Amino acid sequence: MNSEKTKKPLSRRSKAHLIILAVTILLFIIELVRSNSYIEVESFEYKNDKLPQGFDGARIVSVTDYHNHGGTYEDKLIEKIKAQKPDYIFLVGDIIDSTFTKLDVQKSFLEKCVGVAPCYLVFGNHEQRLSSEQKSEYLENAKQAGVTVLDNEIVPLTRNGDTLYLVGTSSMGGFTDVEEQAKALDKSAPLLWIHHYPENFKEISQESQSLGFGSMLLFCGHAHGGLIRIPFTRIGAVAPGQGLLPEYTGGEYFEGDDEMLLSRGCGNSGVSRRLFDPFEIIVCELKAG
Repeated sequence: MNSEKTKKPLSRRSKAHLIILAVTILLFIIELVRSNSYIEVESFEYKNDKLPQGFDGARIVSVTDYHNHGGTYEDKLIEKIKAQKPDYIFLVGDIIDSTFTKLDVQKSFLEKCVGVAPCYLVFGNHEQRLSSEQKSEYLENAKQAGVTVLDNEIVPLTRNGDTLYLVGTSSMGGFTDVEEQAKALDKSAPLLWIHHYPENFKEISQESQSLGFGSMLLFCGHAHGGLIRIPFTRIGAVAPGQGLLPEYTGGEYFEGDDEMLLSRGCGNSGVSRRLFDPFEIIVCELKAG
């Protein structure tokens, strides 16, 4: 007598289940790779009838949360930025990574950005975490590259004979410095603002109004898109500074006549990874309404 048990062949339904499982796992892996390597470009138009004609058609590229990736990714990102033909590049914090700090990568990246367009930079939380020695080297690298670092400052941007003002703040505590500098400025045109933390949008909108500006366009980062997103939505799982199910993950937000453009960022911090949340840069074209 044959004591061996005869193996029953898989049923058609079981085979279908295995195929579905294998395809699901494959698609998950493909999406995981895409979300952590591909760079999207999200485009916006900012229309304002108070925008000076000299800035009509000006293009701003917002780059956030690069986290000193370096390598071949750096050149891929620079080519993506260059393809947008920016008039200005706003570097909105966390260009460095405080966990895996590579100041030589930061220097190389800034030098290449300046070769594309004038650059303006604010600190994010990772820059704030640097040691005093590292921060000094970071600032020296930026200075040598020709990047304008805004630490609670206002600077004029001039194009075709017209002027807009750009505010750069590294913390909410910088408002006092900004208020003093804004006293003598012409406030007839919209204000541009760069600030790493989107959770401060409402407070910045209130501050802009109190400064006397009728409208403001804010560029932010930090949220990393919520890391794990429901496809085709802004719903993300978690963001620093906002916790679970954050209000701000990426895209366009409004407070009255003020607008925020929030980039999902173009890098990962430490060992974090994304899903349904690919890297991105933002390009915004200014339009006189």
